[in-house]
Amino acid sequence: QVLDCLDMSDWGGSILQSLSRHLRSECPEMRRLALRGLLVLRQDPVMADGVQSLTESLLELLWDADGELVWMALSVFINEVQDRGIPISTPTALDLAEALQTLFGYDNIHVQLLSIHLFRRVLKLVVEEGKQPLQTHVIQSLLPLFFLSHDE
Repeated sequence: QVLDCLDMSDWGGSILQSLSRHLRSECPEMRRLALRGLLVLRQDPVMADGVQSLTESLLELLWDADGELVWMALSVFINEVQDRGIPISTPTALDLAEALQTLFGYDNIHVQLLSIHLFRRVLKLVVEEGKQPLQTHVIQSLLPLFFLSHDE
């Protein structure tokens, strides 16, 4: 609620620095609060570029054992790629594809669906010259996706 009231042109940089620190915290509740803050901040156009700078920290959260943290990190990623439609660099796309592939079989159905949705968006937005290296990840992902869709 506080984030909705702040003028992000004045406070945005320091808020992102604080959230970045808390995303790497050992305390799951601090990471959860930071992700909630990012979900609110991403709605502000002034903050959109800043949220994109946290990609590495968000990628690390996709490997977390806490399903809620993974779901929230996926939500931040989806909001970034869906709303902005900015091409994704090849190294980021490869890291993201690798992390998302492991989430296809996650215990939580919401995490599964979000990871599949994000994977499809990443494939559409990857920079043209980066499509070839992603082919391996796509091929490896087809069989688990087939089994998952067959089970559903």
